[in-house]
Amino acid sequence: MSDLAQSKDSSHTALANAMQAHLETLRESICRELATIPPPVPACDVNFNRLLEDRAGVVDELQKLAKLRAAAYGATDLLGFARACAWLDSGMKARIEQVLGATQD
Repeated sequence: MSDLAQSKDSSHTALANAMQAHLETLRESICRELATIPPPVPACDVNFNRLLEDRAGVVDELQKLAKLRAAAYGATDLLGFARACAWLDSGMKARIEQVLGATQD
């Protein structure tokens, strides 16, 4: 493998790792917040239900990222994931766009 190809693979892996770490941190934060809420009245606690939905959304994105990483993926795939992921903040998306935008497969 050429130095350029290795560098490209390394940057893809680093960005995928950063996205995964961001999503894992977000999921853990939501779980901690859920643990501090007193037991809800079923279907009546709006904040609790929102947090459950948020956690499910983040877990779904983590599963999508894991599937992407298990397959042969490239810059286009990572950009597509980042652009579609509602749970990556604008700073993370801008960083991914900056690194990968000019290095399309």
